[in-house]
Amino acid sequence: MKGALLLSAALISLLTWIPAPAATPAGTLAPTVIEDLYYGDVLFHYFQDDYFGALTRLRAAQEKNRIVHHDEEAQLLLGGLYLSYGQHLEAGRIFEQLLAGNVAPAVRDRAWFYLGKVWFQRGYWEQAERALREVGRTDSADKQAVRALSPALEAERRNLLAQVLINQGRYEEAIADLRQPLGEAGMPADWNAFARFNLGVALVRAGRLPEAAEMLGAVGTMATTNEEMLALRDKANLALGYAYLQAEQAEQALPVLQRVRLEGAESNKALLAFGWAESAGKRYEEALVPWMELHERSLLDAAVQESYLAIPYAFAQLGADAQAVQFYTAAVQSYGGEVLRIDESIAAIRAGRMLEAIVTADADAARAAAAAAEPGDSPHGPQAQGWFWQLENLPDAPESRYLYHLLAGHQFQEGLKNYRDLGFMRENLDEWARNLEVFDHMLDTRQLAYDQRLPRVEEVLAREDPDGLAERRVQLESRLNAVDRGEDLVALGTEQEQQMWNTIAGMEQYGDALDEDTREKLRLLKGVLYWQLNESFKSRLWSTRRGMKELDLAIQEMQQRWVRVQQARADSPQDNAAFAARIADLGPRIAALDGRLQAAARAQGEYLAALAIDELQRQKERLANYQLQARYALATIYDRAADAQDAP
Repeated sequence: MKGALLLSAALISLLTWIPAPAATPAGTLAPTVIEDLYYGDVLFHYFQDDYFGALTRLRAAQEKNRIVHHDEEAQLLLGGLYLSYGQHLEAGRIFEQLLAGNVAPAVRDRAWFYLGKVWFQRGYWEQAERALREVGRTDSADKQAVRALSPALEAERRNLLAQVLINQGRYEEAIADLRQPLGEAGMPADWNAFARFNLGVALVRAGRLPEAAEMLGAVGTMATTNEEMLALRDKANLALGYAYLQAEQAEQALPVLQRVRLEGAESNKALLAFGWAESAGKRYEEALVPWMELHERSLLDAAVQESYLAIPYAFAQLGADAQAVQFYTAAVQSYGGEVLRIDESIAAIRAGRMLEAIVTADADAARAAAAAAEPGDSPHGPQAQGWFWQLENLPDAPESRYLYHLLAGHQFQEGLKNYRDLGFMRENLDEWARNLEVFDHMLDTRQLAYDQRLPRVEEVLAREDPDGLAERRVQLESRLNAVDRGEDLVALGTEQEQQMWNTIAGMEQYGDALDEDTREKLRLLKGVLYWQLNESFKSRLWSTRRGMKELDLAIQEMQQRWVRVQQARADSPQDNAAFAARIADLGPRIAALDGRLQAAARAQGEYLAALAIDELQRQKERLANYQLQARYALATIYDRAADAQDAP
């Protein structure tokens, strides 16, 4: 299958994809405007590869109803995050509930596509088929389905669906589905090649070899320099070559197998098959050429193991019994040595050393990647969780050398993701357990601060009187209204002006005792002062009323603070007690969750160990069978030689 897209990157494109307007250049994406602060916080952690943090923040924000403008996108992201941690039932429920509503076709089809893709990788064939077929489905039977997927994703969807059908043995249905996209405009050339390959495989398994030869031959002879396409070309030639051998058409298999590269991933199987094709034509010397090349390669490969029997068989057919005995004897010894090493590996796996070595190697790789990363980098490497993570470096352990194919498969990789995520969650719980002590200290500090501040608060509360201030404010307003009605100019004058006015008024009481000149000056001074007070009266009245409004706000705020302080004084002991109860309750909850995680991790570890042991047992049985065949062939040669000596 084509190299799988990183699913979280795909989900990002799902969340941010908006049909481009006419003015937007083709291939560009219009940005999504984040309208909810808490959703932006979730995406921040998501884009930092902190998927667990994003998941917990998203659930908390939804619980508090803090994401109102991005409900659909948040639900899609939540479903994707659950999928990344293997929670297929919960993710499926979220997707189906969301997609049952009025969702944009682009969002709907991509959601079903990625849901089907994850189920395919996990081996849930029925669920994968259902999700992949939901893409483009309409509510009305008389409407033709219109898919909103890009040509590349639509091609991948059809290939995935075909593989699901092939894995279920429904070859004719796979053939019918795969024939549709071959001539479809806009399909990428590489996906066209994958479609032809899958169609060829389905035709072979359906027993329609001539049609399969046309498809697989087209893929096996395509001109390409792309490494992925070169690997696909090798697989097509190998599949067609083995199909010819199984159909006893060895001569047709020879030119097909010759097209397989000598250094590719399929080279060992191709060399073995080429030798058997030559052997089928009684050309044993020619058969020895690829088999001898294969004999020099690692015995861990099944094709190399079989070559240890094929070479002495060819020598025996050529009458070279001495060489046959030599190679059969070497094969018996090699098989026996590998069986012993496999037994040692099985013992190591049962002791738990395989998973321990894998986790340790992964942690070392994470530290190395973190040390080598540039500032600002966020590589999706060993430190990632969920769907991004893949085992890239095998530990240097004896059992690893026997398990390359198993460790590379979806079944083991997905199980290993679950095991690793369980370990991460246990570390998270351990951190929470350590934080409980910190929370206790924080609560003690909070109580100490309350006890220290309470006397000062009591003093302030006893000294201040909000109700008295409100009454004084009413009195001030009444006085101001009286000044306004009576146009009491002096009342709004400055302190100096009021002193001057009072001084003039006092001197006027002695008017008869003053001379005319002094009385005239007093009248003049009083007139000037009156004019000044009258001129500024309106503005001073307006300023005073504005000050009254500001005073109202200040008194209102003071009253609110007064209430809050009193409320805090009363509630703080209750809050501290509630916090203490919650902290005390967290301990048993964390312990219970840790116990469940330990049990789940043990079960997952036992499952992975069973997978590995089953694989090693199959290899051991195959080697034992080969060893038995080699011993039987040796006995046959010895018996034939003894009979020849006894003959007259």
